[in-house]
Amino acid sequence: MLLSGKQSEKRFSQEINSLYFSKIMRLTMKELNNKKVVLLEGTRKVFKADSEYLILFAKTLAAKYPNMIFRSGNADGSDELFAKGIESIDAKRMEQILPYPNSHKKRLHEDSRILSLDELTKKEIEALADFSFKATPNYKALIEAYMKTMKKNRLTVKAIYLLRDALKVTGLKRLDFKPAEIGIFYTNDNKPTGGGTGHTIRMCKLHNIPIITQKTWLKRITN
Repeated sequence: MLLSGKQSEKRFSQEINSLYFSKIMRLTMKELNNKKVVLLEGTRKVFKADSEYLILFAKTLAAKYPNMIFRSGNADGSDELFAKGIESIDAKRMEQILPYPNSHKKRLHEDSRILSLDELTKKEIEALADFSFKATPNYKALIEAYMKTMKKNRLTVKAIYLLRDALKVTGLKRLDFKPAEIGIFYTNDNKPTGGGTGHTIRMCKLHNIPIITQKTWLKRITN
């Protein structure tokens, strides 16, 4: 059963130091140890029964690891839920990487750091494109079509999102956005390597960035 807001807060206060979370943190401690920049994202399609738990898990990470920076793409579903959890603890440690300026503007927290593809030079975007080709060769033609004009339209918009995904992984040294050091994902159970989430996971693997999915950290919310 999905918990109400007050019930979720009570559950969070009870569980943050519970045996379950202690176990989860032991499982992930080796991966999380000394990590500073954490990708926290996933599929747009989230099981209703899981929604509150994504928020709770993000809150737990933010509370237990006060020096971590969390990064996402401000998309519907997992990104939005994870961000709510982080922002409830410290929105200044949330970084949002956008495909274009003001994407889902109403969801952006005023204290979070924001970076858009529009802030990159052509050379920087070309580097993201090369990285994307290596991760998912099937997207090469799509991204090349965008690179010819560098303009957003109904045919090229998907390429912009894929390049945004690459930027989440690489960061941007020029503007002091550090590379990601670990990726924590909520994936589609039926197609865990599909879409933008799968693309991001493959890019993480190319950079030897550790990956954790809900198979490790998610406990379904039940009575």
